[in-house]
Amino acid sequence: MGYFWGTFFMQNTNYLIKRTDRNYFSYQSKFNIPVSLQNYFGRKSFKISLKSGNYNECRCLSNRLHKLLNGIFKEIRMGNKKLTFEEVKSILKIEVDKSVLHIQHIETGTGTTESQVLQSLQHITKEETQFKRTLEDERKKIENKVDREMSKILKSNGFEVDKKSLEFKTLRKRVIELKLLRFSHKKDFVSGKQTDLNKFLEECDNKFRLGISFEEVMDEKNAFARNTHLQPVIENYAPEPLQPYQVEVNEKVETILISKLIDEYIEETERQKGLREKTIVEYRNVLLMLVEVIGDLPINELSQKHGRLFSSTLEKLPPRRKTDGRFKDKSINEIIQMEVKHPMDTRTVNKLIQRCSTWLNWVIRKGYYEDRNIFHGKSVPSKKGKNVITRQPFNEEQLKLIFGKNYFNRTLNSVSPCRYVFFWVGILGLHHGTRLQETSQLHINDIYPLDKIWVIDINENTKDKKLKTKNSNRIIPLHQTLIDLGFLEYRKILEQNGKERLFHELTLGRDGYTKNPSKFFNDYLRELGIKSATEKYDFHSLRHTCNNALIQKDVNEEHRNDYLGWGQTGMSKSVYGKPFEPSILKKRCSDVISFPINWNDLKVDWKLVIG
Repeated sequence: MGYFWGTFFMQNTNYLIKRTDRNYFSYQSKFNIPVSLQNYFGRKSFKISLKSGNYNECRCLSNRLHKLLNGIFKEIRMGNKKLTFEEVKSILKIEVDKSVLHIQHIETGTGTTESQVLQSLQHITKEETQFKRTLEDERKKIENKVDREMSKILKSNGFEVDKKSLEFKTLRKRVIELKLLRFSHKKDFVSGKQTDLNKFLEECDNKFRLGISFEEVMDEKNAFARNTHLQPVIENYAPEPLQPYQVEVNEKVETILISKLIDEYIEETERQKGLREKTIVEYRNVLLMLVEVIGDLPINELSQKHGRLFSSTLEKLPPRRKTDGRFKDKSINEIIQMEVKHPMDTRTVNKLIQRCSTWLNWVIRKGYYEDRNIFHGKSVPSKKGKNVITRQPFNEEQLKLIFGKNYFNRTLNSVSPCRYVFFWVGILGLHHGTRLQETSQLHINDIYPLDKIWVIDINENTKDKKLKTKNSNRIIPLHQTLIDLGFLEYRKILEQNGKERLFHELTLGRDGYTKNPSKFFNDYLRELGIKSATEKYDFHSLRHTCNNALIQKDVNEEHRNDYLGWGQTGMSKSVYGKPFEPSILKKRCSDVISFPINWNDLKVDWKLVIG
């Protein structure tokens, strides 16, 4: 738990830099100057000392300084003010000095009168009484509010939230207790009984074993600095801010087209993050789609109406419009006029909107755009209706049809150089729920005995391997059906022939090694009459089939999650726990999976087949 909260707040840090001078350290804040003003100021960035080694204090102060600076930049662009670089720095330094004075007054009580202290204590007591009364009379109201706060934080960091779980309820209880403890700490702080914030944090950590630092719960020094009841005291000790010059700006700000910023973003992202080619292409395609929908506007003309237009347009477009023959050569407007019966699902729409949002956040950080992100709040709700196509697991009759003699003829009995690949990937996917990417990129040494159990090690330990999420890394038992069909014999022959990869016939492409097996499986399903415009079946349906088989055998969620490579929902397991051992997964998952298929029809002598 401590790691999670620490990671969460580190992600929200605004350019804090730790500076060490012998035995003393303090933080600096780095400020990026917008591109449009870099010539004006003659630099791209600068730093200012925050005169403190307290991380929480500096983080909050840095946030305030960035907001103040953005306002100054906006005034300069509009021509309302003209300030030199040194004058801008002076304004920020004054705010730093004011913050230092605030903390000193609060910690020492310097300059505070008895009446002011009493007034603050009364105010805090009133807040505490009101909170306790609400907690006693309308506890559900408090719990619902805390639940919303917790859920927002957990979901933003990739955790699946189960409000009914014991872990979630325990965390809610602890958060409420921390809120109560906060009132006590406030009163001690104002009255001078306690001046050490670190001791308070330590007390919280020892009592609740969370190892966290809530901004709203624990950042007391800054909270008091913002306290309106102490504001008169603070203002008495704060120097007057500099008065900026009221002159016009002669230099006009350059307007930049969206397309130019797309190119710059893709180039920088590809260089710094090392993303897969597939991901880069997806980012470029959706951003070019944005330009097609709203036009290649100057970035400063972007508005909320453009965000709404793009979101509503995506809801009307079909999936794979670039490859589907019906839509391949048509514009977006032409496709919309066709009134597509089966548009892309909401998850895909929201994924595309999120990628545009990520791009615009980058644009804002670079200083090209000053308004709020137009894609925030533009995600579309899930549509639960008959027109929505969802991926389905295969039923018994479909499985018999897929893995019958047809399967043998389309794979092992074909002349395709990938016939062995096509044979094994489907059987692997069915029994282990592996994604096509995970299966097609396997190396021979990813299949090995561990504690007398043959396992499949799904990893990305070589450059040619990519996994969907960190939870995709897993070691699972090899299913007995694969062993019975000669999979280990097949592996041994390849090893003796000096092969490195299990499916060496496949070549690495934009989507990894998945292109050929994906096409084979889609074509095969169409031949069998299983895949249609109204029913969504593909290779990934094998993963759904595997999961459904585990559910029908009453396998619990935790075992299924580790077997299939999903994240755990329970806090104790997801944060503190380790993955289940292969021996456990074999007993709870692998050994209970079975399908009504005559596998004897697919048995061959691999020594004769491969030679």
